[in-house]
Amino acid sequence: MPSDVLATLSWLAPALLPLAALPLLARARQRLYALLPLAALPAVAVALFATPGSVDLPWLFLGARFGLDESSRVFLLFTAALWLAGGLHAAGYLHDDPRRRAFWLFWLAAMAGNFGLVLALDAASFYVFFALMSFASYGLVVHARTPEALHAGRVYLALVVLGELALFAAIALAWHAAGSLQFDAIASALAGSPQRDAVIALTLVGFGIKVGALPLHVWLPLAHPVAPTPASAVLSGAMIKAGLLGWLRLLPLGSAAAPAWGETLIALGLAAAFAAALAGAVQRQAKAALAYSSISQMGFVTVAVGIALAVPAAAPAAVAAATLYAFHHAFAKAALFLGVSLAGAPTARARALWMIGVALPALALAGAPLTSGYAAKAALKTALPAGFESVAAALTLAAAGTSLVMLRVVWLMRQDAGAGAHASHAPNAAMWAGWALLVGCSLLGWAAAGRLADLWPATTGAWLGAVWPLLLGAALAALAVAWRRRSAGGRGFTVPPGDLLVPLLALARQGPPPVPAAHAGHGPEDEAQAVVPSWPALGRAEAALSTRGGLALAGIAAALAALLIGLAV
Repeated sequence: MPSDVLATLSWLAPALLPLAALPLLARARQRLYALLPLAALPAVAVALFATPGSVDLPWLFLGARFGLDESSRVFLLFTAALWLAGGLHAAGYLHDDPRRRAFWLFWLAAMAGNFGLVLALDAASFYVFFALMSFASYGLVVHARTPEALHAGRVYLALVVLGELALFAAIALAWHAAGSLQFDAIASALAGSPQRDAVIALTLVGFGIKVGALPLHVWLPLAHPVAPTPASAVLSGAMIKAGLLGWLRLLPLGSAAAPAWGETLIALGLAAAFAAALAGAVQRQAKAALAYSSISQMGFVTVAVGIALAVPAAAPAAVAAATLYAFHHAFAKAALFLGVSLAGAPTARARALWMIGVALPALALAGAPLTSGYAAKAALKTALPAGFESVAAALTLAAAGTSLVMLRVVWLMRQDAGAGAHASHAPNAAMWAGWALLVGCSLLGWAAAGRLADLWPATTGAWLGAVWPLLLGAALAALAVAWRRRSAGGRGFTVPPGDLLVPLLALARQGPPPVPAAHAGHGPEDEAQAVVPSWPALGRAEAALSTRGGLALAGIAAALAALLIGLAV
């Protein structure tokens, strides 16, 4: 076989294998479902063993380029590991689900899109695979078909369409400015282009929806509680990082100073870090609290991107810090999401193992010493240039908010275990295996992306600086518990998932309030926290998409390809 064909297959195999597995679902049997998680193995192999390089495919899209650089290697490594572990967990989680065939169809399509965009080195290919991932994820969000799931799907789909339109316009303007769709050419051409500000604005919106940046975050706390737990793990651990990678690829980081945009991102990132942590600390569902924690944590990454936009000289360090932070957050957050479905561990030993496995990634997210979270946050603070001391202080204080929401998550998960909330999904070997893989990666994976020496503070002062946010978070949690016990209003206080969106949708609400229903196979909720408006047209579209998933995905991909080719003519 010619070497160029081998090179092409090596770069495209991670995306092609999941797509090639889709036709097998037509006559899938239970034994085949157990093999589907292995579709992520080529991506793992490429991330671990492939040497940096690229291949040009002038016949594909508008002249595609696929390859691997050091930044995309880190993204591909944690993305592939998450899809592998999530797939193993899903094989056990959905072993008796009557809709598991539809789940695997959307799962494989979203996986292919996620791998393809990480390896794409041109804007057209990135856009096509990003769209495939985004639209396929809709099927994962609405899997349970409950009123809450369909409502979350409507919100998600509306924002996805908005994001795709913004990205299409951004790429068209970037192409006009650079005369090329290669990311390296776009970055240098935008520095002196009159379209620069328009491209930055559209890129921030288009990818900011996936990142969960304020105020585009509202789909996350709606989608996570209703999606199957394996889908929540990859949505929060891998797919929102695709938005971050889009920012890093398309924004002119390091080549042009955009202080107004950078300062805006820094402000929005800090607002997300604090506000989302507080909202997560008053949630009543563990998965909703974890969703708000993701919004808060991505606020840290948003600050790093803002620094790179505002101060070009700081861009290399800021981009490296954002990449390391994404690596750390991906494993820790996905491990916590999968831990939610293991709350029904039947024996005392299994429950003790489960609690230890939950506490360790929670400590990592809070930035405790000896964890990847400490190293990631230290790298972010080190990347801050002179004059940003107040931002460093705010990021340290925000770690207290992370500690607060992590304590809330652990308490909610223990409460679920005590109440038997997940008894309908008794953990099995596949569920434990997927979760254990992620916990192990959360604990041991830092060696693949960072330095082990950065996991612990070097001085006594650094130790104190790392510990006091954890203690402050614990103190805030104790005060919140005391207030809830003494105040009648405190016991019922919460922020409804969707926060800013809830009052807006309440104005459009028609018909009686929704009846509380089971969500994601985890039993009935105590109350419906979402407002579900009646939109008949969207309901018919949802029904068509759910019953003709493969046809819809093929139509979407064909339409996107036609649009891009039409733009070239």
